[in-house]
Amino acid sequence: MSQKIAISRSEFAESFFWLNGAPFSLDDYPHMRRVWDTSPKKKVMQFSRQTAKSTTMAGMVTANSGMIPFFKTLYVAPTITQAKIFSHDRVKPFLEGSPFMKDHYMNTSLVDNVHHKELANGSLMHIRYALLSADKLRGFSADMNIFDECQDMLSEIIPVVQETMTHSDYKWIVYSGTPKRSRGTLADLWHKSTMCEYIVKCQSCNHWNILDEENIGDFGVICKKCGRPLDISVGGEWVSTYSLKNPTAMEGYRVCALHFAKAPWVNWQEDILDKQRHWSKAFFHNEVLALEYDAGVSPVTEFEIDRASTGPLMEEDPNEEQRNYPSVLAIDYGPVNSEKSYTVAVVMQLRSNKLRVVYAKKFIGKEADYSFIVPEIPKIMAKWNCVSVASDYGMGEAPNSELRARIGYEKVVAFQHSGTQKNKIQWNDKMPAYTLNRTKVMTEFFENIKNLRIEFPHTVSMDSFKEDIMNIQIDYVEERGFMKYINIGPDDFAHACIFGTIACELMFGAVKNKKIKNYLTIKG
Repeated sequence: MSQKIAISRSEFAESFFWLNGAPFSLDDYPHMRRVWDTSPKKKVMQFSRQTAKSTTMAGMVTANSGMIPFFKTLYVAPTITQAKIFSHDRVKPFLEGSPFMKDHYMNTSLVDNVHHKELANGSLMHIRYALLSADKLRGFSADMNIFDECQDMLSEIIPVVQETMTHSDYKWIVYSGTPKRSRGTLADLWHKSTMCEYIVKCQSCNHWNILDEENIGDFGVICKKCGRPLDISVGGEWVSTYSLKNPTAMEGYRVCALHFAKAPWVNWQEDILDKQRHWSKAFFHNEVLALEYDAGVSPVTEFEIDRASTGPLMEEDPNEEQRNYPSVLAIDYGPVNSEKSYTVAVVMQLRSNKLRVVYAKKFIGKEADYSFIVPEIPKIMAKWNCVSVASDYGMGEAPNSELRARIGYEKVVAFQHSGTQKNKIQWNDKMPAYTLNRTKVMTEFFENIKNLRIEFPHTVSMDSFKEDIMNIQIDYVEERGFMKYINIGPDDFAHACIFGTIACELMFGAVKNKKIKNYLTIKG
C-alpha cells in the first residue's frame, strides 16, 4: 500500500540527491533552505557569483520534477551556451549522480538530451534560451517558468513565455539573476517583491547585520558595528525590506558571496579582497554583493535629442508638404496590459537624405489591445500617405497576420533583432522577416541623432517619447569585454524609429543588396 508523505523541496534533495560523489546537504548553508522551500506563485532571486545559484536552480527543478508526477518545467536562459551548461553541468549531475534518482526516475526509454529531459514519473524539463525573442518557445506547455540571468533578457520576452502556463494549475514563476542597475528587467521585478534580506545577529554586540561592503574584513565577514568576526551560520533570519503600502505576493531573496564566505570554493583574499581592490565599484557590487549599482551610460544626451527635435509641432493630420511625400508606418508592439512596454506607431519619411519622424502615437490603456490597434493602422496609413508598414516580428506575429489580410501581404515588412548575426541586415525566408544586428542598428540610430540625420517633431511634441530613448543605456560586460544596449524602462518609440529608419532606407534609399531589394515591390 502506497502512502503520501509531506516533504519539503530541500528535504527531498537532502534525502535523495548526491553531488560530486557525496550526499547533498544544506547544513553548512542553512539560510538557503527557505530559498529552496518557498513556493509562491512568483519568486525573484538576486544572486551574486559563487553563491551556488545554478546548483540551487537545478536542484529546485529536479526536486519539483521528482516530487510532482507529470510536472512540466520550462527553464529559459539568455543564450544557448548558458542553457547547455545548466543542462549538462547542473541538472545532469543531480539525475545521474544520485543513485536514488538514477534507479527510480531514469531509464533508456526516456528522452534525455540537452534541451529535453523526461523522468519515469512523467515529469518533463524543457531547457531553452531566449535573448531577444521568445518565438521559439511558443507552443510549449509548462507548469513552471524559470527565467535565469533575466537581467540580460528583454522584458517583453517574459509575458510571451508565460503564455506556456495558461492551462496549468500551478503557474509557478522564478526570476533569477545577478543585479545591475536599479532599473531594468530584474530590478523592476525585485522592487515588486518582498526583497528579503538574510540578517545576521552579531554574537559580540547583538547588532543585526544586512551584509554589504561594510561587512568585509581583512580575514572574513565582520560586524559592521563592532568590527568583530561574524558567524553567518548562527543567529540569522530572513526579513522583508518591502516598504510600499500595497502588499506583494511575490517573494524576493538576495544571496551574496558573503553568505558563502566559508564555502570551500571561496578564497577570501582572491575572491573578495582582490576583487574589491581591482574591480570597478559597479562590477563589484553586482557580481560579489548582489547589489544594484547605477553606473549606466546613456548613448545620447537629452540635449542631443532636443537638438534633433526641430520639426513642426506634431498634429493628427499631416500638412500639405508632409502629405506629398511617401511615408513608412513603423510599429513596435508591446504586450497587452503591460506596465513595462506599450505599442508605438511612428510615421517616417526620407527627404533630402534626412530621416523625418512626422507623427507618433502610443497605444496605451484601452487602446493597447491589438483588436483596437489593427483597425487603426490602415486609417493612419491613408492619412499620412504610408506605402508600407515596418513591424517587429516577435510580438507582432498575430497582429501582422491580421494586418496583411487587411492591407495586402506585401505591404507589411517584418523585422527581428538578432544578437548573433554579423550583417547589419539580412533576409530570412523562413520567418519571413528581415533580421537585424541589434547592436549595429541601435548604434546607427544614436549616431543619426548625434549627427542630426534624423529629425523629430518639435521638442514640445517629444515630451512623451523622449524617455523611451533615454531608457536605453550602454552596458559594459567587464568579464567578457564587450558592450551591449539594455533598457531600464519602456523603449518602444526608439525601436519603432529604428524599424522605420531601415524601411525608409530600403524603400526610398540606395540599396545595393539585390536579395534584399527584390522583396520590396514599392519604390520611392
